[in-house]
Amino acid sequence: MKNILTTKHANLELKTIPSLFSNTNTLTSDLDINNNNITSFQLKDIPLDVTNRENADVIITLDYIDGINPSDFKKVGTIADKAKDYLTNYPYNPNDLFEVINRNLASELLNDCNLGLSKVLDSLSVNLDVEPKIIPFQFDNTVTLTPNGDISDIVSFNLQDVTSPIDGGIVTDVTINLDYIDGIDSSAFQDVIPIGNYIKDFLENYPVEAGLYEVLNRDLTQALVNDSNFGLSKVLDSLSINLDVEPKIIPFQFDSTVTRTVNGDINDIVSFQLEDILLPIDGANVTDVTVKLNFIDGIDPSGFKDVIPLGNFVEDYLAHYSNPNDSFEVVNNNLGNALLTDSNLGLSKVLDSLTATLGAFSPSVIPFPLENTVTFTPFLNSHQHESNMTSA
Repeated sequence: MKNILTTKHANLELKTIPSLFSNTNTLTSDLDINNNNITSFQLKDIPLDVTNRENADVIITLDYIDGINPSDFKKVGTIADKAKDYLTNYPYNPNDLFEVINRNLASELLNDCNLGLSKVLDSLSVNLDVEPKIIPFQFDNTVTLTPNGDISDIVSFNLQDVTSPIDGGIVTDVTINLDYIDGIDSSAFQDVIPIGNYIKDFLENYPVEAGLYEVLNRDLTQALVNDSNFGLSKVLDSLSINLDVEPKIIPFQFDSTVTRTVNGDINDIVSFQLEDILLPIDGANVTDVTVKLNFIDGIDPSGFKDVIPLGNFVEDYLAHYSNPNDSFEVVNNNLGNALLTDSNLGLSKVLDSLTATLGAFSPSVIPFPLENTVTFTPFLNSHQHESNMTSA
C-alpha cells in the first residue's frame, strides 16, 4: 500500500532575521536526498521611489535547486537589504507600472553576481503588495524568474463591498487574477484601474435580479475577456475572478471562482463554510466545515448546485453523527463520501472533485487545533487525506 504521507515540512520563524521569514523543507517518504528547500521572507512598508510615493510590502521567495548543499544557502539579510535599497532608490522611470518595477527588481536580484542567486536557485519570485493610493484598491503583482530566462507575471487586485441586484442587493468582495502570457513584453501590461471600474459597473448594473452567483461570475469573466477595449484575450493565459458573497439569501460564507483561458477553457470552483457546528464525538465538539466543489470543466450552468441544501445536509450529518468514538479524520472521510454519493444531491455527476475540511478543537483529547482535509474524485472513486495540526 502506498504511503499517503509523502512529504515532511519544516517552517521556521526566526527573530534574528529583520523581516518575516519562513523556510520549508520537503522530503519524500523515503528521505530522498533530492529534497526541496524554499525560503520566503517579507519586507514591510518599503517606500517606493515612484511618482506617488506609495509604500509596499515585499515578499521574496527563493526556490533552491533540489538537493542543494546546505553551504550554498544565501543570507536573506543581504538579499533584503539589496531589495530595499533598489526600491527606495529606483533607478528608472518613476512613472513605471508596478509590474515593470517588480520585473526590474526580480531581474536585479537574480542577476547580481555578488548575491550569486542564479547559480543556486530553480526560481526567484517577488510579490509587490502596494498600498492603495494612485490605484484606489488593493493591488499586488508577483513575478517569477528562472535562471534560464523564463518569466511569469501574475497581477491580482481586490474590490470590496460591491453591490449587485441579485437576491435583493447582495454585497460581494471581488478578487481578480490576471495571469499574463509567459515572457510577455512589459509594454503589454494593462492598467488595472479601468478594469476595476468595468467590473464594478458590470456587477452594479447586472440585469438579472435572481439567479446563481456562479452564472453571474461566468458572465463577468466572459465579458472581460471579450471586451476589445481591454484586449485581455491577446495578453493573458488566463483570467480568474473570485466573488466572496456576504451571508444573506445564502446564510453562510460562500464564494465562487471562475477561471477562463483565452482559448475557451472554463473552470468553476464553489466553496462554502459552516461555523460552530456541534459534532457529538469525544463528548461533543464544535467544528468549522469548509466544502469545495470543483465542477467539471466547461459544465453547462444548469449543472450548478444550490449550496443551501448542501449546507443543510452537512450540518444535519454532523449534528447527528452516530459513532462518538470516531476520530476527526474518520468523520471527515465519512462526510465527504456521504456528500458525494447522496443521489438527491447529485454531486457525483457534475464534479471533478469534492474537498471537505474539518477544523476542530477538542481539549479533552487533542490539546491544540486540528484541521483535516479529504478530497474525493468521483470518477476515479478515490480520495486523499491531509491533516494539519497547530499548537495552541
